[in-house]
Amino acid sequence: MTAQPQVLSLKYSRDTLIAATIASTAAFTCFVADLPPWAMFVGWVAFFTQPASLSKAVTSGVCVALGILMGMVAGTLNTILLPVVGNIAFAAIVFSVAFIVVSLRGMPIIGNIIAWFLGLITFFAAHPDNLVTGVISLIAVTSLGTFAGYCCFYLQSLTRKNDSD
Repeated sequence: MTAQPQVLSLKYSRDTLIAATIASTAAFTCFVADLPPWAMFVGWVAFFTQPASLSKAVTSGVCVALGILMGMVAGTLNTILLPVVGNIAFAAIVFSVAFIVVSLRGMPIIGNIIAWFLGLITFFAAHPDNLVTGVISLIAVTSLGTFAGYCCFYLQSLTRKNDSD
């Protein structure tokens, strides 16, 4: 007798349903709050760079937020230095940001460099007109995504725990 393909199993379908329901709920929340759903998914992806616990979710969210803040600093520095020193400002700022982020890879709590870069990408993709409100909303929406990723992981792990009972 051949094994049933994983995609046809009840557990696989249940985990898929959980993920789709949470993703849809989080995306709809963004939609009604006039926040970019794509940024919520950045937080979701950041969570899954190191899933396992609520503390890992928090550290991933912190790293995304720090990446967003670093993006704001880098963008501001670029705006200030570009007219003064020319295009070399951009290269110097990117070098500095990359050096700082990559050097943090071994640090506890803030060592998730993938989440840092996701935060940087989020900031530059969003191009917020107002830095303060833009950064606050980006941190809020990516935090929602990180929380949604955690909820997905947690609910799926609960159902797996019940499977072994």
